[in-house]
Amino acid sequence: MRLTTALTLGLVLGLSPIVLGQTAAAPLTRYVAIGCLTRQGTAAAPRFVLTDPRGEKPTVYRIQGDAAQLAPHVRHTVEVAGTLTAPATPAGQYVLKASSLAWVASSCSTSTVRSGVRP
Repeated sequence: MRLTTALTLGLVLGLSPIVLGQTAAAPLTRYVAIGCLTRQGTAAAPRFVLTDPRGEKPTVYRIQGDAAQLAPHVRHTVEVAGTLTAPATPAGQYVLKASSLAWVASSCSTSTVRSGVRP
């Protein structure tokens, strides 16, 4: 009985994005990236990028968020949390829509974040 209930619940929860009209690829959970925040582009149209050095090779995320809150943390190690969208092409960047930002260190030393495990 418990196994049947668990399987039924798993199927219902697993299918809930489809039932609600959402695709399985839609960002539904909170994602956290830790790394060095840099700014690209012009002062009028800045683009913020976070490079997470953990793992075998660094992962680069384009950060969407309030430029006034991101700008003071350029060249700092930060933790950014939010919803993640996968790149449209294999050569593209992940896009992390920031819902929170936490300062980790005032520099971008790789030793600051290498000790962690990628989420």
